Amino acid sequence: MMKLCIITFFALASLFSCSFGQKLKDGESAYERKQYAVAVTLLEEEFQNTKNIQSRARKSFLLGKSYVRLLEYEEAISWFEKAVELNYGAEAIGNLANTYRFTENYDLAVDNYKKLGQMTGRIQENDREILICKQAIKLKNNTSDYKIQKIFENSLVSDYAPVLYENDFLVFTSERKEATGSAVYNWSGEKFSDLFIVIKSGSDVKKFDSAINTSQNEGTSWFSKDYNTMYLTRCFSYGSGDEYCKLMVSSRENGIWSEAEVLPFVIDKINYGQPTLIENDSVLVFASDLSEPGGPSDLYYSELGVDGTWSYPEKLPSSINSQGNEKFPTGDNDTLYFSSDYLPGLGGYDIFKTFLRKDGSWSIPINIGYPINSGGDDFSFIVDYIQKKAAGVIQQGYFSSSRGSDNKDDIYKFTKINKPVETDKTTEIKEKPKSVFLTVKTVVNQYEMADNPNSNIIGTIPLGNAYIKVLEANGTKLMEGYTDLNGFYLTELPVDKALKIIGSKIEYLNASKDITTKNLLFKENENSITINVVLVLEKIYADKEINLKNIYYDYDKWDITEVAKPALNDLVVILNDNPQIDIQLSSHTDCRGTTEYNEDLSQKRAQSVVDYLIGKGINGQRLVAKGYGESQLVDNCLCESCTEDQHQANRRTTFKILKR
Repeated sequence: MMKLCIITFFALASLFSCSFGQKLKDGESAYERKQYAVAVTLLEEEFQNTKNIQSRARKSFLLGKSYVRLLEYEEAISWFEKAVELNYGAEAIGNLANTYRFTENYDLAVDNYKKLGQMTGRIQENDREILICKQAIKLKNNTSDYKIQKIFENSLVSDYAPVLYENDFLVFTSERKEATGSAVYNWSGEKFSDLFIVIKSGSDVKKFDSAINTSQNEGTSWFSKDYNTMYLTRCFSYGSGDEYCKLMVSSRENGIWSEAEVLPFVIDKINYGQPTLIENDSVLVFASDLSEPGGPSDLYYSELGVDGTWSYPEKLPSSINSQGNEKFPTGDNDTLYFSSDYLPGLGGYDIFKTFLRKDGSWSIPINIGYPINSGGDDFSFIVDYIQKKAAGVIQQGYFSSSRGSDNKDDIYKFTKINKPVETDKTTEIKEKPKSVFLTVKTVVNQYEMADNPNSNIIGTIPLGNAYIKVLEANGTKLMEGYTDLNGFYLTELPVDKALKIIGSKIEYLNASKDITTKNLLFKENENSITINVVLVLEKIYADKEINLKNIYYDYDKWDITEVAKPALNDLVVILNDNPQIDIQLSSHTDCRGTTEYNEDLSQKRAQSVVDYLIGKGINGQRLVAKGYGESQLVDNCLCESCTEDQHQANRRTTFKILKR
């Protein structure tokens, strides 16, 4: 993959800043400076020259890590195995397991994850990895509807991040010897990268425009729909010191590309890269370490204003950004493809798909599956709607991957075939075992006013270490575990069951969702399905009134209206999920009417809510009715001058959790 500086780089490491040219004499220093091609030479020599067991173990481990960065996984496995033999410990075992997973040696990966769990006691964390490996084994055994082939069969360097250009071309990033300049990048031992252009067939490779390619690292480009505006990444420093990656823009007029300029919102010493456009070129999505410089990469977006300027970037929601790295976004109208090294996948980076809903929210990301995803790094997925499809092809396009024996990033073309159903094999297909996986994500609401649940909800954030139970319809517990720090829990479910998923955490309300694995519709040749569940665990605000929305009453009446029932039914669910809490139902009137009348009316209204909940099976001993009349107005307007909206704000029904 493109060098680290471009945020695409070898092994897609989580650190982005780059340093060049510093000559180092020991392997560990070279490793720390991210000069991995230099590090392996020094470390191998040092390994041979030392007899100290601890030193040999350390150098073996660093050699394994360096070869992973260089995507030379077989060498990495060999050195990690040496580190394990030399008792380097859990870190070597974990890295060995991960590298086996990268190379799709899932059985060996499982063995080492089990060993790691036993050694560290972190059984739940490693169970997640084991389950992902088992799921990957099943996915690999499925019959594929895809035909995949390399664009460049004999390329000796990394080629990646293809993007469609005009009708017949791909623009991609590569460190080919024809790249501009003579500098060699000590990370990889190869030249700095440039943008190249090629006919879709893979023939006639040429460098892209000389106004774009410089002696610095360029790559991961994207074009506007009319191909007259280009966004790209370039890594450089404004002065001396480490170089950082910046988003650049160039425009084409009369066939001539302008010198690329840095986008105005880019901040120095922050890394940006991999731009793409969605929503008719009005939204720019990219990867950056903006919120944690030098830390994991997240996806951000900027919106194009009517004045032609881009807004300050905002982070995409936590349903997309995990505690790991999210990179390589590619746009397809309102759909966004991206790669993650943390969301459940088959190996290194997997490609996920999400789309923008009509209400402006993003759907839960879906792993697009094998064989597009593999044990290696898979990224930069694009669909080609322009090229004419052959008979039977329903989708075609391109992506990048480090799969295969050469351990370099390559560009692959994919075609998805519409295979006819073979009636004589129907029985055989039905008899194949089916697997159902569950991914639970636990989140907590964020409010416009912190710790004020009566203010507007502005989003959610992940809630880690939540306890998850999976129950049968009769209440029998089938499985349990904890979500990770990013709120994810993964398990395999039994087929043909009605199930309840419950999430809980101290100081938060339990949440649940009913699902079923009965009568699931599997696509042809599909032997597994993943059910995605999001549980919102609300923080407990003891003795704090929380408004029940849409609880209205007819004038001078206290009967529960049809409009009020959905909100009260939601309250029934909360009470059933949280048998440990008691609540007070409170009713308030506006300022009109006498004090005695309002107190009596509000008490009757509060009691009507309690009666409704009891009628839904809630134990009355858990409920308290309290009418406050007009004694606790939230809007102290002059009564004769209050608007109807102000009166309505005061006429409210609330609940609060009572301290036991």
